Amino acid sequence: MEFEVLGTMRIRNGSSHATVDGRIQRTLLGLLLARANTPVPVDVLVEAIWGESSGARASQRLQVHVHRLRKALGSASRIDHEPQGYQLRLWPGELDAERFETLLDEAAELAGQAPEECARLSRKALELWHGRPYEGLDIPLLADEAERLTNRRLTACEDLYRVELSRGRHTAIIGELIELAKENPLREQLHAQLMTALYGSGRQAEALRVYRDVRRHLIDELGLEPGPELRAIEQQVLTGEPIELAEPEPRPVRPAQLPHNVRSFIGRDTALVELDELVETDGAGIAVLTGTAGVGKTALAVHWAHRVRERFPDGQLYVDLRGYGPEQPVPPTEVLAGFLRGLGVDTGSIPQDAAELAGRLRTALAGRRILLVLDNARTVEQVRPLLPGVAACVVLVTSRDAMTGLVARDGARRIELARLSTVESERLVRRLAEDRLTEDSSILGVVVQRCARLPLALRIAAELINIQPANQLAELVAELADEQTSLDMLDVDGDPQTAVRAVFSWSYHQLAPAAARIFRLCGLHPGQDFDVFDLAALAGSTVRATRQALRSLQAANLLDRTAQGRYQPHDLLRAYAAELVAETDSAEERTAAITRLLEYYLHSLAAARLAFNPHSLAVPCTPATTRLELPTIADRTGALNWYAAERDSLVAAVRAAVQHGQHAPAWQLCTMLVGFFYLDNYWDGWVSTHRAALELAERADDRAGQAYLLGGLGNAYDELREYEESVACHERAAELFDEIGHEHGAAWNANNLGVVYDTLGRYAEAIRCYRRALGLFQEANDPSGASISLNNLGDVYRILRSFDESAKHLRQALELQRAEGTGDAQRFTCRTLGDLHLDSGRPTQAINWYQRALEISLELGERFRSASMLARLGDAHAAVGDNATARDYWWQALNGFGDLDGARTAELREKLDT
Repeated sequence: MEFEVLGTMRIRNGSSHATVDGRIQRTLLGLLLARANTPVPVDVLVEAIWGESSGARASQRLQVHVHRLRKALGSASRIDHEPQGYQLRLWPGELDAERFETLLDEAAELAGQAPEECARLSRKALELWHGRPYEGLDIPLLADEAERLTNRRLTACEDLYRVELSRGRHTAIIGELIELAKENPLREQLHAQLMTALYGSGRQAEALRVYRDVRRHLIDELGLEPGPELRAIEQQVLTGEPIELAEPEPRPVRPAQLPHNVRSFIGRDTALVELDELVETDGAGIAVLTGTAGVGKTALAVHWAHRVRERFPDGQLYVDLRGYGPEQPVPPTEVLAGFLRGLGVDTGSIPQDAAELAGRLRTALAGRRILLVLDNARTVEQVRPLLPGVAACVVLVTSRDAMTGLVARDGARRIELARLSTVESERLVRRLAEDRLTEDSSILGVVVQRCARLPLALRIAAELINIQPANQLAELVAELADEQTSLDMLDVDGDPQTAVRAVFSWSYHQLAPAAARIFRLCGLHPGQDFDVFDLAALAGSTVRATRQALRSLQAANLLDRTAQGRYQPHDLLRAYAAELVAETDSAEERTAAITRLLEYYLHSLAAARLAFNPHSLAVPCTPATTRLELPTIADRTGALNWYAAERDSLVAAVRAAVQHGQHAPAWQLCTMLVGFFYLDNYWDGWVSTHRAALELAERADDRAGQAYLLGGLGNAYDELREYEESVACHERAAELFDEIGHEHGAAWNANNLGVVYDTLGRYAEAIRCYRRALGLFQEANDPSGASISLNNLGDVYRILRSFDESAKHLRQALELQRAEGTGDAQRFTCRTLGDLHLDSGRPTQAINWYQRALEISLELGERFRSASMLARLGDAHAAVGDNATARDYWWQALNGFGDLDGARTAELREKLDT
């Protein structure tokens, strides 16, 4: 059976058509198709069909119409009735809207490598359309879906014609483009493609007429001139140049961050209905799931989120706020930055200030329908900065706290979760334990009682039953009964954590010795999550053996696997593991494990740092005391990916090193992290780790460690515009580097101190620092470092309008950089050469240097520096009198900066307004 909604709604059954008559039947079918395989609440259906005139017996009338619809579809099993509402079941491929989007996804994957097949699949998808989606059903609930599908169709057409133009089929698509452009007179991309097709077919005059027509429409309807792409095509047609269509804007990233859905979910019908109502409200919905530890808040949140994720076509964001774990709760700034990265925002363009971050998230969510799941929150202050400002988004918070402030001030709906009922608990254990329990099994009541009807504990107990030999189930019952004194918390007023701890013990004691040791050591790991290499180092074992142990822990539900492939215990399990390792392993064994982990992080970070920037300052690295297996980090991308996964654990490792008095790993890790901290503006982690490590290095009288840490702190304070602190740190670092005779470290520190003086306008001091750095770099035989100091000297002389002196230093810098092949350093010198030529009245030469700097910045994926180069290119073009090109560059720069630099964007807007 096939269902068609891409036009007038129809049902096709083989060669015949099934008929659904009457407004109510068609409305009911349309609503169920729009949310196929998802329960639609009864009150939603009633409101959509009858509105305010529904009456008291509306639900009974709805049952009658559902019965009739089942008959029309020829199958009673097509429509299920569940506590959450009615659900229409469809098989993959039965709905034309689903086939349409699947074909487009397949076509998109082939666009670059098989354009002919890409075009064929796109046309096959578009042939499914025979009108406006859900035509004839004027229902507000279907309007958004119809609009979404219509926009997807237009985008698909543009993608198709872009491919066809790349194949040289200009003439063949002119007729199609004329009709589509006529239907969408304000869609600039279609008119750009029509102009290109006409021009490529030798019809220059008609192409120019298209431009005049669309320009008139835009001015009359919107009061706007055509965008840069259309204007550029007009110029290319007028001058007879070949046309190259701009690449399409990347589609917004659709995050899908939900953890894996729990299996065999039981109960919570009332809570699910309340959550479903949240989606139906017109305003921004906020719900808080509250309850005691282990009651299943996260399981319910994730289960419901998976069930309704199709209602959020723009994606789902998820974060564990760690409100009640052994680690510190996640600060809102980290969550905001993580969400922005999940939404596709470039790391380099993410602001630092908490208020700016919150505003940036609200901007990124505007116009999108996204579900945010904020799991394990501790305080209202942790949640409030994360709330979106748009009505289309829904927020679900889980917490042990009642979140009274969120309810009172922000209008959140509180949903309190009690423990499962006895019947629900028994159903859950029976389902999870499969056929291991007979109907009158005595073990069932004991398990439910000892687990205090907490879902987390029940699941672990069920897994224990599954792995227990059949002839030993009676012994398990006796063992549980013997633990009466240790399970006093089963009283309603007791502490549920004790129950969970007891059940953990049942599972833990079934583990093989190697797996049991790995589980205990999880309690020593300072990070929130970890991978197999981390744990192998912690255990002093091989990666292969550790991976086998991890499989056992996963099977026993003692560890979770995250969406990123890392491992993470529940916070209660982590606390239990910490207790076990303290009781079971000696202090010497625990210290040795921490030492191995720090050595692993140190040597892995050294490899990542070298792959990311081979020319960075060499940092001493304490030799490993044991053999370590390290991950393969082959290039810059691999280094960035490894750092992104391990960043929080690396910061936690520094703090662990400080806690255990290991000053050398502490400062070495800090120093190696500086280059990576620059990338994601992680100022809190940067400053806090350096301060803690510096205090330890001072106690240990480690002069080298103090020098490196003070230099790193100086850089951080400079970025934070705390210039006095920056100068003080660099000056003290300079003394220490001189004292220990470390010329290379002294060179970088002098260069960085010069940057601070330069910013402060203290140019004589800046020149003195740069010259000293240059001499030290030359003595240390570091041409890359020397080129940086030469560039900085050239820039200062440019500011002082000593243009000849500036040019001399910049030429020397560029020669060194080209010889060394350091592209990242070249971009700075090319930029400074552009500034020099612009300031000295040679804008044409400046354009060439800025263009080269822009190319390098784009290759490195640096959005902020690319925007800066675009702005400079605009200035240079304005200086030669090419105002049209200047304005195009300023527009591009404005879009590139976004809200990253308020002063620059204000300056650009002023230029564009004049």
